[in-house]
Amino acid sequence: MALNAYRIAADTLTASRVIAGVCLMTYPSVGLVAFGIATDWIDGAIARRGGVAAYGRRFDLEADSLLTLGAAIAVARRGGGTSLLVAPLLRYAVVAARDPRTYTAEELLSDRISGIAQMAVLVAALLPWPLRALSLVAVPVSAARCAALAALVTSGAVHSTPHMRPAEARLVHTRRRGDR
Repeated sequence: MALNAYRIAADTLTASRVIAGVCLMTYPSVGLVAFGIATDWIDGAIARRGGVAAYGRRFDLEADSLLTLGAAIAVARRGGGTSLLVAPLLRYAVVAARDPRTYTAEELLSDRISGIAQMAVLVAALLPWPLRALSLVAVPVSAARCAALAALVTSGAVHSTPHMRPAEARLVHTRRRGDR
């Protein structure tokens, strides 16, 4: 495979995850979620072989988010409760407030772990009855995911503002060089 063929293959897998997420919104299926998760594992390895594209990480992140939103809508359509839609929708508000490229390593790890836990309970909620009992932890996990997303926004606000009280900030801006 040529260098660009790896990227085309990875982008095709990622795009198929987007399609699976959209299809989940109308056709709840564990198979579609499993397909989406499998393509998520495979596409990164293929993309790295062909050289990482500048847009690749963001495309992958958005495909993951759409798959999660699709799974949450599928669970809600199966009677799992609309409260499970809050965390996937909140993620888009977080991205509007803070660019994911500014996350620290710790924030990225926390976001990844809470996202994996959220997807796991959504998959459990789509499974047949005996295994669907695992979805009893779906609401607490979704609440934890919301808390993790809120932490991303608040920590971003802390990282992007000066560490001064408002009165100290005004003093800095009014001083002249000769006054120091």
